[in-house]
Amino acid sequence: MVTLGKKCPACGGKHLIDRSSNSWLAALPTARSCVCAGCRQQIVLLFSFVAIGIEQRIFSRKQLPPFFLARIPAINQHVRIKDISEGGLCIVQHPNAPIPNRFFQLDLLNCSDGTSLEQITAEIIATTEQIVERCGFKIVVHNNCARFVNLNQAQRKVLTACLNQYGI
Repeated sequence: MVTLGKKCPACGGKHLIDRSSNSWLAALPTARSCVCAGCRQQIVLLFSFVAIGIEQRIFSRKQLPPFFLARIPAINQHVRIKDISEGGLCIVQHPNAPIPNRFFQLDLLNCSDGTSLEQITAEIIATTEQIVERCGFKIVVHNNCARFVNLNQAQRKVLTACLNQYGI
């Protein structure tokens, strides 16, 4: 993803934070390595007016319709799926009910037709805190990014079919 100007290619945010350079592109003398404060997308700024997003996922991210939810049985909570791929997902969670362990089980639910993909093991690899304004109130939410661990062939097939059918 590439944009002109000092803004995030993923979300369009203009608040960029410097970070240490860890790619060959950021090592160029005219480049600066940054991260977006809003969506945590890693970015390299070339000549201070071209922003290039650095993607670390193997599979492309997809958005699911709002009738898809994830259920975490260990804390008996339903959470919203921010984005998902065949390798993992990012969930939006209320900070009062944190996930107790780094490894956890989750179920993906399609609320429109009642189908589900259950007992998926995931590992949290990153957590960011975000302030969201809804109806005039500011709410703090946690964005937990997790990767799927040991998906069997049947689970991978159902997940791929779901992403192909509903993913945007």
